[in-house]
Amino acid sequence: MQWHAKQYDTTHDFVFKYGASLLDSLPKQPVRVLDVGCGTGELTKQIAALGHQVTGIDTSAEMLSLARQHDPSGDYRQADALTFPGEHDYDVIFSNAVFHWIPDQAQLTQALHRHLIPGGLLVCEFGAHGNIQAIATVFGQVAHLYGLNYHNPFYFPTQAEYQTVLAHGGFTDAHIEVYDRPTPLKGGAAGLRNWLAQFFATDLAQIPITQHEALFDKIETKLRPKLWRGDHWEADYRRIRVHARAQ
Repeated sequence: MQWHAKQYDTTHDFVFKYGASLLDSLPKQPVRVLDVGCGTGELTKQIAALGHQVTGIDTSAEMLSLARQHDPSGDYRQADALTFPGEHDYDVIFSNAVFHWIPDQAQLTQALHRHLIPGGLLVCEFGAHGNIQAIATVFGQVAHLYGLNYHNPFYFPTQAEYQTVLAHGGFTDAHIEVYDRPTPLKGGAAGLRNWLAQFFATDLAQIPITQHEALFDKIETKLRPKLWRGDHWEADYRRIRVHARAQ
């Protein structure tokens, strides 16, 4: 996935704005925090402002460049969550809107467990089963007309499924909440196509760019009865929020 950091930071800023409520789950006393998939560092800065010692990691150099511009004193590192070195070196792992991008959840939970101290806290939120179901279904239908056999690449688990994943990964005392979160998209009439251009970029790259506008038109026509709200689009988000302890 090629991220457009400045556009993400403005047009898609709902990602970290909604994630800010996760900060309430962090300990009140200062601890060592690893922010997995920190993006442009907006939440990482807020974690540090609460007094915590925080390291932000992300695979995107463009995202991290913007994070360092916004927060020159922050600790930002380009790294993959699955292979980031270290062992038992954090009290808390925090992550917002990232885990659904990682298909190998067994490897992910093992890596997270390795970084946490015994009894360390995992606080995360990402897409749940049914997340963007309407958008993904219509995208697949329309993309097929352009020769693309679309398969949803995201990991969107049920509550029961993720309870099992956490247990196998060495986590206990898991509290898992699943909820609908209809999400307004910025940009008025262009909001949905702007969102698609970012979050479905990998798939769209397989279709000639000269065909993108016609594809977007067809998707909007199909989704308008369900997701158009008169002056903006509303994405059908569904989220899973997790608090769990490393054994």
